[in-house]
Amino acid sequence: MFPDVFVATQATANAWRHLTAVARTFQRNPALEADRYARAIQQTVTGGDAEKGGRGFEVALFGASQLIQFEEQHGRHMLGSAVRATLAERVGHDRPAWAAVEDLIRHDWSAFARKVATFERAGGMSLTPLLGALSGAAAVIDPDGTLPTFTLDGTEAPPWSVNPRQVPEWRRQIVARLEAPETSEGTARELTEEQLTAIFPPEAFPDLDHVARARLLCEQERDRLRSARMYYADADTTAVATRKAARPRKSPLDPQRVPSPSGFLVLDQPVDYAPGMAPLVAASWSVWYVPGHSEDGPTTWSLTLYTHTAATPPLAPIGFERLTAGDVLATKHEATQEGAADFASRAIVACWDLITQERVGRAVVDVTEERRKPVKVRADRRRGIADDGTVRLVTIRGRQESVPRPRREADGTGPTRQYDRGRWMVHEHTRDHCMNPALHSSGGCTHQDITVLDYPKGPTDKPFLDTVYVVKAD
Repeated sequence: MFPDVFVATQATANAWRHLTAVARTFQRNPALEADRYARAIQQTVTGGDAEKGGRGFEVALFGASQLIQFEEQHGRHMLGSAVRATLAERVGHDRPAWAAVEDLIRHDWSAFARKVATFERAGGMSLTPLLGALSGAAAVIDPDGTLPTFTLDGTEAPPWSVNPRQVPEWRRQIVARLEAPETSEGTARELTEEQLTAIFPPEAFPDLDHVARARLLCEQERDRLRSARMYYADADTTAVATRKAARPRKSPLDPQRVPSPSGFLVLDQPVDYAPGMAPLVAASWSVWYVPGHSEDGPTTWSLTLYTHTAATPPLAPIGFERLTAGDVLATKHEATQEGAADFASRAIVACWDLITQERVGRAVVDVTEERRKPVKVRADRRRGIADDGTVRLVTIRGRQESVPRPRREADGTGPTRQYDRGRWMVHEHTRDHCMNPALHSSGGCTHQDITVLDYPKGPTDKPFLDTVYVVKAD
């Protein structure tokens, strides 16, 4: 009898998804993909990890459970002529593998599992035709790879931890994952038709079906990361950016406040932007060009938001946003999907503001470079990555002691204002900074958001004042 829930590790599920994705490409182009399909089957038979999973017999058990649940929940059976022809082609004359397939067709799970365990103990000889049969059947039953994978993965992501040297390695791993065919299939499963249509509207991207839109999304993210300049924001920078995102914003988004045309930013500390939702830990961006539209319009950026997972690398996209020059990014703090996505985008834009503030005013961060080893750069080149692998480390600049300046009357005479009571802290705040005060009265000036870090004020020889806050009931 088949178990109600088949428990598989993430490695086992990923190995099955990769194998079935290659099986689908083989089904579409047998002459071109035959060698690749054979290598994928052999790697599955001989690969895997004793602790993480993904070994050949585990993938066979998991794949068989998928086929049975496809029948139960989607009405797609293994008894059809196309599936039987695929099974016969892939199993060939291997009688033990045929016997296991027949047990699976009869839903005799116990007998099937015993035979697969025997294959494992015997060196896995019959696992090769069996995995070919199972993946080939899945390619026929689910030709687009859009049916959900039924799995229970008990692996939880460990606490978020990142080192700047990991950033280029994660970038390379994400690019490799985006190149795999199962990634676009998984994207088609996870994103609804409405979500993908919002990202690629029909008027700009005609004649694209759901799967083609998912494939295009993965290709664009892959190309974006290949040319991205990398940034790492330390814990202080992340904290300042999060507080800045929570304050009202007045200045519109300006292209000069975007650090680079394309980039990949990893945060030292996760940003919790909505209750019950996975925190934000990274983002990628690039300039967005709409096919057929004039390039004279305002610049638009495509922004991908990432969260923390138990996968390798430990990043997965949680949102796809578009930002246009001139947007004010109005404050939306409510715990709704729209408000959450807006605040997450504001946190990334706040990091941009901190990094680029030296272009419009006094710098508040220091940026140092962590260069990648040449051997690692060569590995990046094999993935088509054009960037040199340098990571920009963004840290908050040391806070300066303020010198109190006397305030005089308008005519320059009169008594000066004396700070004789003590010292106090000016709290961190955002200032709407006029870039051309001479034109301010006529409205011909432009404004930029400037972050002012907290700093002490008052005579240096005086103690800090004790502040008493009085709380009154409404």
